[in-house]
Amino acid sequence: MSLARMPNVLHPVSAWSVLLLSAVLLVTGCSSAGQQRSSPAPTGCTHTITQADDVSVALADALPGDTYCFTGGGFTGMDVTMIRSGTAAAPIRLVGDGSTVRDIHVAADYVVVDGFLVADGDGVLLQGTGLTARDITVHDTQQGGITCAPCMDSTIRSNTVQHVSTVGIWISGQRITVDSNTVSGTVPRGNGDADGMRFFGEGHRITRNTIQDILAGNSESPPHPDCFQTYDSESPPTFDVVIQGNTCRNVDAQCLIATGDRHGNGDAPAGVPSITFLGNTCAPNGDQAVNLRTWPNVEIRQNTFTGPHLTRAIMIINGSTGCTVVGNTTRDQVKVVEIDNSSRPGYHADANP
Repeated sequence: MSLARMPNVLHPVSAWSVLLLSAVLLVTGCSSAGQQRSSPAPTGCTHTITQADDVSVALADALPGDTYCFTGGGFTGMDVTMIRSGTAAAPIRLVGDGSTVRDIHVAADYVVVDGFLVADGDGVLLQGTGLTARDITVHDTQQGGITCAPCMDSTIRSNTVQHVSTVGIWISGQRITVDSNTVSGTVPRGNGDADGMRFFGEGHRITRNTIQDILAGNSESPPHPDCFQTYDSESPPTFDVVIQGNTCRNVDAQCLIATGDRHGNGDAPAGVPSITFLGNTCAPNGDQAVNLRTWPNVEIRQNTFTGPHLTRAIMIINGSTGCTVVGNTTRDQVKVVEIDNSSRPGYHADANP
């Protein structure tokens, strides 16, 4: 209850209680929905939405520069859909300030989604150019947590993804930044897998994320949990991807796996690193932290590899040529690299224990 809604006459004890509650909220930085935000509470709202029935009508008239602020607890179970585009100079903002919704779908350009809690539905599904998803908490979805596919020049930052199905964050397209997110407890759906992040395409920057506590469990078809995964299926070629400064811990398989079993990521341009894996802290539970299979031109530099079951830090096999391994460390008596003969052409290693 806000001071504006209090009766005109207050008993002294009630007034003191309200003032004390206000002070606690100010110190803790809690929003009206109880969710802590790393960014300030919304300002500059051009439209305020308080009822679920008003959402679709309001968003149908969105114009560049509009900011829609969702307030109150009346949105649980609804799908927020945006198909109107902003501009690079004047994006459309959807600000939840902790409001709970079932899922969010954006098929438009230059839209910012900020501060929602998303639960029990499809998660956050983004498609377009210049999109931003930030300060969102996603949990217990029927699909993945946050998906940006296909996206261009977009950002996924400071989100928390917990106990979602299949994969925490999935990106495909060009120049997507995935920064300072936390993913934990991904679970399989059906006979599927359970991963932290999957990436496809070019020019991505995946930095300062934490992925943890993804376990295989005891099901008949247990998942193969990895922190970062890519593969060549019907997706675009993957190259010029930098994965830097991330933490991967207590994940039952690997920190990074890249497999080119169909055509070895052969559509990627020659002479360009497909993946640069730099300065990460990897403590998975598998036999190796990095697994490259038929996936060439990967640079693995200055990482720290630990984990209770490591027999080697990096495995490079099946024609994964042109790889570089420099300045990595492992725990005592764990070899840094195991590489087969088919992957040795173009291989370079230096300054590893």
